[in-house]
Amino acid sequence: MPSPSSRFLWRATVFVLAPLFALSVATPAMAESPPNRIVSGWIPYWMSSQSNPAGVITATANSDLFVDVSPFWYSATKKGSGIKVDFNANYGKSAANSSWALAQLRAAGIPVLPSIADASGAKTMANFLADPANRSAHVADIVNIVVANNYDGIDLDYEKFAFSDGRSSWDSTQPIWTAFVQELGTALHAQGKQLAATIPSPCSMSGICSARTGYYVYNMIGIAPFVDRIRIMAYDYSYSGAGPIAPYNWVRSMVQYSASVIDPAKVQIGVPTYGRFWSEKKSGGAYKLNGICPKSSSSGAEKSAYKSLIARGSMTEVDIPAFISKQGGAAQWDDTNKEYFFRYNKTVNWTDSNGAAQSCTAEKVMWFLGSEGVLVRTQLVGEFGINAAAYWTVGGDNPNQWPLIRSYAQSLAPVVPQVRVEAPPSVVFGQPAALTTSAFYNDAPIINAAAVLQRSDSGAWVDVASGVTGADGAVGIPFALDVSSTLRIVIRATDTTPEVVSAEFPMAVSATVTARAKTKKVKRGKKIKVGTVVRPGVAEQKVILQVKRGDKWKKVTAAKTKANGRIVIKKKAKFKKGKYTFRVFAKPKLGVGAGVSSPFKIRIK
Repeated sequence: MPSPSSRFLWRATVFVLAPLFALSVATPAMAESPPNRIVSGWIPYWMSSQSNPAGVITATANSDLFVDVSPFWYSATKKGSGIKVDFNANYGKSAANSSWALAQLRAAGIPVLPSIADASGAKTMANFLADPANRSAHVADIVNIVVANNYDGIDLDYEKFAFSDGRSSWDSTQPIWTAFVQELGTALHAQGKQLAATIPSPCSMSGICSARTGYYVYNMIGIAPFVDRIRIMAYDYSYSGAGPIAPYNWVRSMVQYSASVIDPAKVQIGVPTYGRFWSEKKSGGAYKLNGICPKSSSSGAEKSAYKSLIARGSMTEVDIPAFISKQGGAAQWDDTNKEYFFRYNKTVNWTDSNGAAQSCTAEKVMWFLGSEGVLVRTQLVGEFGINAAAYWTVGGDNPNQWPLIRSYAQSLAPVVPQVRVEAPPSVVFGQPAALTTSAFYNDAPIINAAAVLQRSDSGAWVDVASGVTGADGAVGIPFALDVSSTLRIVIRATDTTPEVVSAEFPMAVSATVTARAKTKKVKRGKKIKVGTVVRPGVAEQKVILQVKRGDKWKKVTAAKTKANGRIVIKKKAKFKKGKYTFRVFAKPKLGVGAGVSSPFKIRIK
């Protein structure tokens, strides 16, 4: 809306060439502030190729939410007497596909820390790293890969210690692993690269957490100083038998404990974006099978039918809705575990040893988080101030989760103060003007705050005028300028609000032009003389005497001002007899915009 003080923009003797309307500017962050980055995760190699880019597409589509991402590209495998890190053998066209994926992720602004999986076999990695020379070689191998490919870092996913080597080996493996992480972290940091370590739960299945509970071989507290991220795989609570994948209270205990013993900013909590299914069992342990069913002790086709009935497996969340729809029925929400479960039947037709056709139905159950379950675990990021939620997998997730995650991430974004300025696009030299500014914090007006108008002067900001905001957060600030300037408003900090600075905005200063005919009547053929004063006074400023012809102004003659801005414009009157309307137009010069005088009349006799 127009400035309430726009009436001050010109005098009776002066017209401002710029239109008299208000210019509105705001703080640079007046638009919705970006969401907090609260997401990480792993992209499987089979979702990071040009033929199957699901993981890359998901990450880049939500790039403003990602702290980093780890494509699952590398394996550490036994090579002779050593261990070598190379692309996973199953990753087809690995060089071309990884280069393509890296370019996409990098263009989206997501730091890339590829994962290395330990595929060396039981106890192989632990035994190899026990030798300091081998450790150094392994460190060098990894650093070379990171530097050569210009990755942002690397993620270690060395799970053999936990799931293959046996608990009895942990006490001897722990210091070896810790030394390796320290050496690798030091080497990567020297190159400006990052190190992430992916580890299983540091807590027991009952949610008891300490330095000796859970998979303590990974020494979370001990390695924390040498890594940039510790990603905790807070899933597969139920694996062999049916049950929740990541019970909420179990996950929460991990986050609470981890954030209390290491820097929370290094903690990423793993969140599963898949479901697991099992055949349900009776209280005695037998499977719930109905009909004429194959026996577990059978062989051949009958054995295959039995295995099909009792098989357990997994399914990505993106595929679960269609699966449930096909089966019929609906999933139910378990509010304690904050997961969904879905019961369904699987029927297998088989042929018995007599050649007779038979049919057996297994009672099955699937557990999965769903978009809501993913959200509530991601919300632990804000509750405990940790770095991110790390999704396994990125690309296998249900697309419906992303609006929920984005809304939550937006809620964590810092409150953005707002400053609006309504100002004229130009002012006249030497004449008072005014603008209005209004300030808000968290949508409430900022009251009783000093509002300072500043102009840029050789790289510094100089105070021009000020006022104090009222109950509505607004204040009118009178001011005057002598040269076109870049301006801004600063709302000073109060006891409850921070200092706020508006966007910068230009303000043109137009020249003041006063023109007066020496005589109001001039004989034809005699000289018209017009005394002219331009402010600010500038030598050699061009001024043009104009006459009105219809609705247009036509040039009569031009002159240049003296150093004091004064000049008498002279021109022989060649007009026909009559009364004519004149004005003087001053062209812009030295940071002062054009100006024009009030019109005046001269009679030609």
